[in-house]
Amino acid sequence: MDQYCPECGGLLLFDSTTKRYGCKSCGLFLTREQLSDIRYKMKTPQEDVRRKKQREQSDYLEWWLSGKKEG
Repeated sequence: MDQYCPECGGLLLFDSTTKRYGCKSCGLFLTREQLSDIRYKMKTPQEDVRRKKQREQSDYLEWWLSGKKEG
C-alpha cells in the first residue's frame, strides 16, 4: 500500500534504520504514530460533515413521511 505525504502529496518511503517515513518530494520525516495522528485529524472533519448530512437527510425524510400520513 502506497503512503502519501500529508504536506505535499508526495510518495512516503519507510526507512527501516530510523523507523520513520520520509517524503521523496518535500523531505518531511514522520514516525508511524505521527502519520496516524495526522491522518486521523484530517479524516475527522470529513466524517463530521458526512454524519451531519446523513442526520439532515434522515430528519427530512421523517418530516416528509409524517406529512404523507396526515394527508
